[in-house]
Amino acid sequence: MSDLPASSLDYQAVVAEYFLGLRGSGLMLSPLDQDVVADWERRGVPVAIVCRGLRRGLRRPAEGRAGAPRSIRALRFAVEDEWRAYQHDRVGDAPPPPEEDVAAEARLRAARELIAGAGRDADAARREGYRAAWRALAAVDAHPGSPLERVDAAIAAADARILAAWLGALPTAERRALGARIRVQAGRRAHGTSPRAYRDALRTYLDDLARGAGLTCLRGTV
Repeated sequence: MSDLPASSLDYQAVVAEYFLGLRGSGLMLSPLDQDVVADWERRGVPVAIVCRGLRRGLRRPAEGRAGAPRSIRALRFAVEDEWRAYQHDRVGDAPPPPEEDVAAEARLRAARELIAGAGRDADAARREGYRAAWRALAAVDAHPGSPLERVDAAIAAADARILAAWLGALPTAERRALGARIRVQAGRRAHGTSPRAYRDALRTYLDDLARGAGLTCLRGTV
């Protein structure tokens, strides 16, 4: 695991570093793996259970396989088995899964606090983006799905408004250069990667550039 304190690592980062440490190779997860981990996070699967499932999945005899699995997606059934076993008969000191309503409300509250703080310190152009993001969070109940899915959709909408305000304030030439830079960083869409997963990867690079410019983005933070 990383030498960073646990408080500085979000759910995705903890799972990624643990898995890459088990494999002993690689620098980051693929977009498909990120989707799998994000689904576990939305469902409230504790990080300890995910890591235990990944470890056991890698240690199982490689029946009919040529080498060890090279992706989290290939080990997802091992994690699901671990999650079902944990739900059926909890033992030891493993943390109980959070109630979905409580987890969703805590995430929404953290997002609102971040937006409120960022808005207070922002210049006029960025402040308008944070105001739009606040309105997007306030409309959380308009989204379909479970409590966590609704919060996730509201957070995505809030980030979209923050980024739109930032990009809209950039000079045209700078905005075009930014798009070209993101496409170079992401590379071409790999075979087997869905358009949605590739768009999410592009969005991740855009989020990183936005954070580097001093913006507060919610996804990957709350």
